[in-house]
Amino acid sequence: MTSLLRTSAQLQHVTAIPAGIPASKAIEMLHDHEFFIRCDPHMTKFELVTDPAEPSAPLPEDRQITPISSPKVYSVTDKVHTLPAGLWDSDVVSTSEFFNLEDGVFVRLQSPLSVAMDTLWQIREVEGGGCELVEEVVIKCSRLLIGVVKSTCESGWPGIHKKMIERLQSS
Repeated sequence: MTSLLRTSAQLQHVTAIPAGIPASKAIEMLHDHEFFIRCDPHMTKFELVTDPAEPSAPLPEDRQITPISSPKVYSVTDKVHTLPAGLWDSDVVSTSEFFNLEDGVFVRLQSPLSVAMDTLWQIREVEGGGCELVEEVVIKCSRLLIGVVKSTCESGWPGIHKKMIERLQSS
């Protein structure tokens, strides 16, 4: 019965990294978790959780993820607009685990109401030289919430990618 009330969605967003910026620099940027969190347009505050109450859940085997270090855990508060024009906004406190990878970072987000998002951020080299920023999101939540969660992801990714590219160009 529970599976009838839950659903999932997958999203992918890709942005070209300007020529001349090495993949190593872009990967280093993804490993800067605090900068990464500040790119979230809905984030109002965050803090490092030095002693997480629960151990990390196993990483999804189908995504072939191999962390290169222990995960870091953050408590992140987002302002979520559930109705247009700010008629009903909510502060949502989520737990985000960051797993550094050789080519990027894997972020597992757990939110209230059993909303879960697993996002793989990678820097991939493309034919002919150059790199691209690839964001692959798997959302799992209630059928009642999937529209709000997907909409939030879809509206936020261009600004997040823009901030990341701007940082790469300025440093």
